Amino acid sequence: MESGKHRVVIVGGGAAGVELATRLGRHGSCEVVLVDRDPSHFWKPRLHELAAGLLGDGEEAVPFLAHGTTHGYRYEPGALRRVDTAAKRIDLADVHLPGTDELILPARSLSYDTLVLAFGSRVNDFGTPGVLEHCDMLDSPGQAVRLRKRILALALRTAGDPAYKIRIGIVGAGATGVELAAELHHAFNDMHRYGGLSPASKLDITLMDMAPRVLPAVDPRTSAWAQRILVRMGVNVRVGVGVKSVQEGSFTLNDGSHVPCEIQVWAAGVIGHDFVTGLGPFELSRDRRIIVDSHLAAKGVRDVYAIGDCAYAAFSPEGTVVPPTAQAAHQQATWLAKALPRLVAGEAASPFRYHAKGTLVSLGARQAAGEVPTVPPGRSVLPLRGWLAKMLYVSLEQMHRVALHGYGRATALWIADRLRRTTYPPVKLH
Repeated sequence: MESGKHRVVIVGGGAAGVELATRLGRHGSCEVVLVDRDPSHFWKPRLHELAAGLLGDGEEAVPFLAHGTTHGYRYEPGALRRVDTAAKRIDLADVHLPGTDELILPARSLSYDTLVLAFGSRVNDFGTPGVLEHCDMLDSPGQAVRLRKRILALALRTAGDPAYKIRIGIVGAGATGVELAAELHHAFNDMHRYGGLSPASKLDITLMDMAPRVLPAVDPRTSAWAQRILVRMGVNVRVGVGVKSVQEGSFTLNDGSHVPCEIQVWAAGVIGHDFVTGLGPFELSRDRRIIVDSHLAAKGVRDVYAIGDCAYAAFSPEGTVVPPTAQAAHQQATWLAKALPRLVAGEAASPFRYHAKGTLVSLGARQAAGEVPTVPPGRSVLPLRGWLAKMLYVSLEQMHRVALHGYGRATALWIADRLRRTTYPPVKLH
């Protein structure tokens, strides 16, 4: 530990964790250590593009070693196994060379003065039989790349058969499921331009959800417009019906019907990681998320905070739970980066308040759907559709880049993206 410096250990390099490490590291008043099992950060809202082949492997990854050196924090690889709140120490699992048994780092412990848990969540299978065995999910870049390779292999194998339909079933008509369906349509259209692969007309996508409409969290008018776009693309939307079980090659629905498909994707809701129940003396919600107070401190323990998807924050004036979204993660990281130095010094800090900025969902290459609150805030929302919504959607990643790299480098990355698209195919056929 650096002499005289308060050590802040952040576990999890997702949107919340890496933004907090960056802001605290730049400040320089603390020794900041970022722990993650993966060597790089990938912005989770773009996983559906990686799965559809619209992004290449590592194209948007931010390596923690290089980024930490530039922004004043240290990266420590490893998976969290246990938190000893009495000794103020965390235990990390050993690290092996990917895909092998070769040991890189042994299991070890790491002490902290303040601990911030930001290790995210996973897709909720709701205990449905067969989900974990047969479904692809979009929790990590590795899962997205595996899904892309399976879809590409199927497209290559059936390219010469015009009668063959590539059947893809997606459970969950929230933002992830809707965006994946739309981006697959976009990707297959572009595939057809390169190498004569399967056009989008060969896609047979079924989008399923228990909710009565797609995007159930947004205004019904926005939901209806998004569903019309999906239907126009050829997506078979089945809402108001649940999945009873999953078998290899098909979903069995609660009404007794079956949805046969070669590719099965589960994108229905989020839940805390399984390991959280044995992690330490934390109060957990029913969905295995760490309950925090109005200062994002974990209840029942000292000097431990939780932000992002792994935190259960239900202290807003309306009594609603802060949603597990990138927007909320960004706000929590920004607030804690400012408040933590004061809290560490024993000073008072205003409580965290979540401000919903609206919702944006991509619907392919040139359009999106969403809504923003009216000004001044009220019960109504302003719907956003088409190219304007798409421009705002794209700007969200730019804002994340600014938070990580500053305006200068974020602008350079944006220019590099534009130049790369003039040289390489829009879909990664590998």
